[in-house]
Amino acid sequence: MTNSLERTSSLELRKDSLGLKKYCLLFSIEQTSHKLKQVLLSAFGFTLLFLQSTAHANTSQCDNVILSGHPNLPPVVWGDYQKTLGAAPELVSEILTREGINVVSDYQGGINRVLRKLESGDIALNPAMVRTRELEKTVQFIEPPIFTQKYAVLVKKGKHKDLNSWDDLRKLLGVTPKGLSLGAEFDEFSRKNLRLIRTFHARQGLLMLNVGRVDYAIYPDIQGDLFMSLLDFEGRFEKASVDIASFKLYVGVSRKLDCKLPLDTLSEQLNYMLNSGRADHTVNDNLYKWMDFSLSKRPR
Repeated sequence: MTNSLERTSSLELRKDSLGLKKYCLLFSIEQTSHKLKQVLLSAFGFTLLFLQSTAHANTSQCDNVILSGHPNLPPVVWGDYQKTLGAAPELVSEILTREGINVVSDYQGGINRVLRKLESGDIALNPAMVRTRELEKTVQFIEPPIFTQKYAVLVKKGKHKDLNSWDDLRKLLGVTPKGLSLGAEFDEFSRKNLRLIRTFHARQGLLMLNVGRVDYAIYPDIQGDLFMSLLDFEGRFEKASVDIASFKLYVGVSRKLDCKLPLDTLSEQLNYMLNSGRADHTVNDNLYKWMDFSLSKRPR
């Protein structure tokens, strides 16, 4: 009898012990699960904070940006081997400076190098560039166009009235400023088919045309008008009906920027400057600046 009670008591103690162990195990599992949840929540919280801080960094306003553009599209944009100058850089820099952004003007050399740097994000802005579908993949273009680049073929009044096409220029001798881009197609055509003198100084072409050393002179349209006025040649020349090139120029912003620019403000202010006449005034001012620069250059 005593042995039976002892065995029963021993079995009950074992059961109690097993129950306690089971309870302890369940409690331990529950505690581990709770701690794991805390760890996961903490990790998620840190990840969320990191993503938020990264997103904030990527969308915060730029403090400093680098601007560079075409070296040979005066008076809209050109380079002096140190900076990018012209009406377009001045207008864009003025707008961004008012927004608290420091704009650094840089000279990168040829337009292909400028485009590569813009597409990679090494420079933030090109203040005046041609818009293409291919470039739209890596560059955001700001409306409205900042300028439309056009060219005038100037001849002496009453002479060469039959000039209507590029081919009509083949038999004549022409002149244009050195380094002035006339559009890729015409540049290639002139290289293969025309006798076109390139002068070191911007004024020189009209002087040559005036004394009959050349038959025609090519200048950006606004330059032709202003040069005639500046050199007192009004009434002596007229424009031939030859369309050299005409293309719209836009402000281009790299899509690889790690900060944000006030693009809506830039668009609104450009529109105001164009409609108010401010842009035209700046273009005229930069024509004089470019002429002074061309006169100071030494032949290379």
